[in-house]
Amino acid sequence: MKRAFTAPLLSALMPGVGQIINRQFPKAGLFIAGFSILFLSLFFKVLYDLNQVMMALNWELLEKDPRRFQTITQALGQRSKTVLLFLLILLVGFWAYNVWDAFSQARKSDREGHAPNSAG
Repeated sequence: MKRAFTAPLLSALMPGVGQIINRQFPKAGLFIAGFSILFLSLFFKVLYDLNQVMMALNWELLEKDPRRFQTITQALGQRSKTVLLFLLILLVGFWAYNVWDAFSQARKSDREGHAPNSAG
């Protein structure tokens, strides 16, 4: 029962760690790589949108405007959020599947009394 608690908890903190605890090393590598790719894609999409807004604004007028952060926020709010939302849903879904997989494999190995093999 200890592994069924520890594996999903650690996997929730850092995807793939639960699979390492369950001795599923290839699957752990896939979860770590997949989560990293999704997270970096989301991060760079936010940076791209912020860059596009900052490049489009007139900085000479903004320097004198006391509400410049509100202007930037409004400009960001007008950008399309479809790709951002898609990436966020994928990231959260991938994270949730990672935690569920760590829990189900740990519970299975606790019932069987041994660690699962690295194949599956």
